[in-house]
Amino acid sequence: MNSNLYRKYRPMTFDEIIGQSHIVRYFSNAIKKDEVSHAYIFSGPRGTGKTTTARILAKVLNCENPKGYNPCNECENCVSINKNSFMDVIELDAASNRGIDEIRNIRESTNYRPAYGKYKVYIIDEFHMLTKEAFNALLKTLEEPPSRVIFVLATTNLEKVPETIISRSQLLNFKNLTPKDILMGLKRIAKLENIEYEIKALETISKKAKGSMRDAISMFEQVEKFGESKITVEDITDILGIFDESFITQFIDVVSSYNVDEFLHLSQELFNIGKDPEVLIEESVEYLFEHFQERKDPTKDIYLMKMFNDLSKQLKYSENKRIVFDVELMNYMNQNRKENNVEAKKVPYRSNEGERKFDNPIISKVLDFFSAPREKKANLAIYFSLLASQIQLKENRVNFDFTQEHKLEYEILRKYIDELKVNISLLIDDAYEVTISFSGENPEIYKVYEESPKYKEKPLF
Repeated sequence: MNSNLYRKYRPMTFDEIIGQSHIVRYFSNAIKKDEVSHAYIFSGPRGTGKTTTARILAKVLNCENPKGYNPCNECENCVSINKNSFMDVIELDAASNRGIDEIRNIRESTNYRPAYGKYKVYIIDEFHMLTKEAFNALLKTLEEPPSRVIFVLATTNLEKVPETIISRSQLLNFKNLTPKDILMGLKRIAKLENIEYEIKALETISKKAKGSMRDAISMFEQVEKFGESKITVEDITDILGIFDESFITQFIDVVSSYNVDEFLHLSQELFNIGKDPEVLIEESVEYLFEHFQERKDPTKDIYLMKMFNDLSKQLKYSENKRIVFDVELMNYMNQNRKENNVEAKKVPYRSNEGERKFDNPIISKVLDFFSAPREKKANLAIYFSLLASQIQLKENRVNFDFTQEHKLEYEILRKYIDELKVNISLLIDDAYEVTISFSGENPEIYKVYEESPKYKEKPLF
């Protein structure tokens, strides 16, 4: 089997291009009428066929025996272009060749006639990354183009391209492929490679690719290599780290019903299997959007999608995703439970080891405060973190010690230490120190009441 399916099944003619019928129609008419422009800008998401289309255009313009608007792929020129060895087709990656010197070299080479073909075709990928000076040098060439030179400028960020460049080129917008288009392409590859599959598995890949045929084929190949003789939904969820629909619906229902206990079980399961919470949030948003009209409370789902979207941004740049995931969702559920007056029983003093009893009234008062369903300042993130600790009250010090098994809860409590200090000071009249320790190490001391510095009159002279 070929080591790279995307390259092996890259479209070789305009008719083989999937999902860009408007582009195919444009070039079929332009070639038939012999009205090819000197410069094109191909704009669109990655993996949608921009570079592939540019190479097909270069082939048909230099083909010795074109078949209508398609290259023959048999003549010497076509074969040479397919092998990346044709001197008159020059490909440049602007991400690593973005300076003015590279563009000057191109400008100088345009003065020479094509060596073997009819046209010199310059394909510059990600050209929005060129420097300002390089853009100015390129602009000069586009203003006075040689007759046998064609530029194809591909970009995923059109907004970064100067208007002066756009105005001197033909702009063609490539669109994301639909899941139906991608599915059709995957079926074709599976048939040619004699790969068995579950249709649900290919449909999942088609959606997961988000409009990119290249990404879809890469995922397809990855699953095929690691799986057995058949591509299954189970293979996809295990290898690509995505979630089956039942887990997603369960997660959404738990968050929607503000069920903190059940959420903590789901969160533990999520991190035990080593999957990314960011992927779960992303797939939950997609599920809510796709089933928007079918669900009972669309208005509630809108707010839920917005919250998930904000959380996804936080997770993307977080070093400790579990803390962000657990804390933000627990707070969301707790706050909405209060605002919507959802009836909820008082959360029991329950830890991983079972129900806990606290004889000391001070400790019970603190736990009651942070877990009370209707208390505005209740914070279940603090509550469950406190439960995971060994609580010791001695003289004027409250110490919360965490074992290795509860490092997450330790980090959560550190995050909310200011809130914990303030509320303990409101609940207890005496001056207490709040300390946190991890695995019996030296505790971090946080005084509830800080002694104000005494005022000293500063002498003027």
